Amino acid sequence: MVGERTLLSTLTALVKRARADAVSVCVHAKTRRVFRFAYEAIHQDLVQEDITVTAKLIRQRRVGVASADSLEPAHLRRTLQAAAAIAAHSPQQKELAALPQRTRIRASGDYVRSTTRLSAAACVASLQRLFQLCKGAGAKLAGSLVTGEDELAVVNSAGVSCYAASTVSGAKLVTMYRNLSGYASGVHRDVTRLDLDGLLKESLRRSLHRQEAVSPPLGNYEVILEPEAVGELVSWLGYTAFGAKSVEERTSCLAGRMGEALFAPEITIYDDGMEAASLRMPFDFEGTPKRRTVLIDRGRATGIVYDTTYGARFGRPSSGHGMPPDEVEGPLPMHLGMAPGRTSLEAMIRSCRRGLLIPRFHYVNGLLNPREALMTGLTREGTFLIERGKLSAPVATLRFTQSLLSAFRRVLGVSTQRRLIADPSQELGCAVMPALHLVAFKFTGRSESSS
Repeated sequence: MVGERTLLSTLTALVKRARADAVSVCVHAKTRRVFRFAYEAIHQDLVQEDITVTAKLIRQRRVGVASADSLEPAHLRRTLQAAAAIAAHSPQQKELAALPQRTRIRASGDYVRSTTRLSAAACVASLQRLFQLCKGAGAKLAGSLVTGEDELAVVNSAGVSCYAASTVSGAKLVTMYRNLSGYASGVHRDVTRLDLDGLLKESLRRSLHRQEAVSPPLGNYEVILEPEAVGELVSWLGYTAFGAKSVEERTSCLAGRMGEALFAPEITIYDDGMEAASLRMPFDFEGTPKRRTVLIDRGRATGIVYDTTYGARFGRPSSGHGMPPDEVEGPLPMHLGMAPGRTSLEAMIRSCRRGLLIPRFHYVNGLLNPREALMTGLTREGTFLIERGKLSAPVATLRFTQSLLSAFRRVLGVSTQRRLIADPSQELGCAVMPALHLVAFKFTGRSESSS
């Protein structure tokens, strides 16, 4: 851990040293301990330490951005010099938003010391216990266990000086039994509250089935999407539809449709970086406090997210969704949520006469036609055929090709229970999602080699 005092003092000195009309510097320091395992053996134990320093320098309405991977003074000086050189050769910007001003940041208190203090020996002991439990069930186990910490700091010449530290832990478990596999994942700030036994039980429940996977005919099916599957689709919407840049460029499915009922009234989608159920982040990479933004309100398109630049273009204040200065996609939602409904996953299954239960998707591509939110991807472990309200047989891998504008218009139910979805081995961000019961989802292909 670098520490608040070191990061803020280093960035403050760097900002004061810059010869510019304005300058902003952000740092993301990340540490991850990753265990990967398969076939009752840990085959990878590594510690990753990364630090990214990104400087945005403005001189005579010209902008330069440069980055470094070290806090060494010489590296930071070269970063400022590179940003100044880039600015000198950049065109003047007629519409240049001012840097954010200093504001009060609400602390999130998400640094849990028990996560950072967990020893390698304790991790190995936990995994060995899982190996034994899985072996006792006659199955094999693979997956990963991750713990880590993040530090984010932003300082600019307009008075912003903010810092936040957090921890994270997560596990992915894949169980294999005969020709079937099951999957479960979990994430929590506090590794002592990561229920590995519960995750293993969930994964085994999906894989311990004596019947071989079936391949139903392709076409439209009633589907029940569990939270991880919903999170994958909604996160793609976050990337393609909910940012101001995609709306300005009219590639977003919301562009020109604000106020219209795009989805069923059961669906409300928002972004809230300070929601207690999420992996909170009190401010963005510009140092602006996160602000809850309702994107879809009971089916109607009501909002998008802004950073300082796009907020100025749209005549709106930043909603606290600024990305690092070298990010080219504009502001993006990083803490998506869908409001809970009034039913349960079990009730959804009982009410389904014939359909598919889908725990998660993979290899999803949301760029087929973003204007219509057309996406494609594959089902994976744990997909089951539902017949007369009961899970009847595992289903081989299927490919879907579906517009969410169509699928999310016909909703049969939204669960009351929601789950936190995140991949702690990747970048910051998460989703808090319920299960969804949809009238129709189109499957266009299959993979006979997977189950």
